[in-house]
Amino acid sequence: MRTNLPYTLQNSFAPARDEAEVQSLLNNDVYKFLMLDFILARPEYANLNVRWKMKVRNQDVKLWNVIPEWEFRAQLDTTQSIWWVSPADISYLRGMTSIGGRPLLREETLKFLETFRLPDYFLESDKAGGYNLSFEGSWATSMMWEILSLKIVNSLYLYNYAKKAKITPVEWNRIMTGLMGRLYTDIDTVKADPRITFSEFGTRRAASTDIHRQVLEILQSELPGQCTGTSNVMLAREFGQNNPRGTNAHELRMIPTALQDSPEDIITTMYDIDRQWMAHFPELAILLPDTFGTSFYYKNAPRDIIEGHIGTRFDSKDPIIAIPEYVNFLLENGQDPLIKMGIPSDGLDARSIRDITDKCSGMVGKLTYGWGTGLTNNTKGLFPREKENFGPFGSFSVVVKPDAVKRSDGTWVSCVKLSDNPNKAMGSPERVELFKKTFWVAGMSEQSVVV
Repeated sequence: MRTNLPYTLQNSFAPARDEAEVQSLLNNDVYKFLMLDFILARPEYANLNVRWKMKVRNQDVKLWNVIPEWEFRAQLDTTQSIWWVSPADISYLRGMTSIGGRPLLREETLKFLETFRLPDYFLESDKAGGYNLSFEGSWATSMMWEILSLKIVNSLYLYNYAKKAKITPVEWNRIMTGLMGRLYTDIDTVKADPRITFSEFGTRRAASTDIHRQVLEILQSELPGQCTGTSNVMLAREFGQNNPRGTNAHELRMIPTALQDSPEDIITTMYDIDRQWMAHFPELAILLPDTFGTSFYYKNAPRDIIEGHIGTRFDSKDPIIAIPEYVNFLLENGQDPLIKMGIPSDGLDARSIRDITDKCSGMVGKLTYGWGTGLTNNTKGLFPREKENFGPFGSFSVVVKPDAVKRSDGTWVSCVKLSDNPNKAMGSPERVELFKKTFWVAGMSEQSVVV
């Protein structure tokens, strides 16, 4: 039956139109391309064999109970069949430049992408209502699966939940108008405080590419001076933005440190990676110190990193605690906080952004935000019926992270991420214990995991 309602499953989800959720490798966060450029310049990293695994942090989310395996495989297969980056896309990537006009990606990286192919995936039921999903290949190829697979997971979950629950067209419009209503309320909150600026970081857990595109169009129109861009390369291109927003991710430290066994070598490798990144991208010398604990990182940071970095991204510690800690670190080391940048980026909403701004504005030279799931998948609590019969409806916490690295002797060793929030710790028990002893787990505190 034809409907005159503005929102339908067909115009909200590509799978509802028998289309692929991911139709371009550029439907990805820019930091994947930046990190690719970095590791391709270092063959000792690029050729490492890395295994990635999906982890659903919400125990009540059971993907296998919602997403049919045939449909999951069909979407993964279609994404894997994208075996190159088009000449037009290469031209766009070539045009991405630093503040000083330097190309961000080397020609060697662009050449690599011309014949790029994703490695194989492994998918099976975990016999407990979920899926085991993993990818294995060289770091340079397997890394691209992370964001692309998360996009597939999130869109298929919401789409199939709606189908399984037999959501009516009127109910779907109620969900979408609720999502858009929340968006406009957030926009009004941001508009009321011109100090607030942010980049849209919602690619990985967007409800769908279609919904993501609508949200970004609204943000660009309503907040032209405050929404400074998107991390999504494809959408940045569509909206006429020369430079998507992003720096680097935890994988940059998780993978090389997995090759080390002594505390001294683990610590040295962590700092060496940041040192190399700063040399490769001096204009993007943003620290991500929470991989193994922010407090340890600051206490032991080498002088050249202290002086050479331009700011910090706060990803798993409450920014109202993390920003003063960062300022104290700078002052104790003779650095001026007013020439540094601070970027809170974890579990944000308009209210938390307003509170952080009220308490921390002026502490650093530039305080800006990386705002993600709360913009592109603000669907929790919007289910239009009293009971959610197939688990929680809406966004949930799911990640795809490096699980293990193959060493030169052929053995696999677990990758570790500690984070400032122990609830986000990842890795085998014995390796996590080694890293906890190495980094003292100073300054960490348990928090609920929002995304």
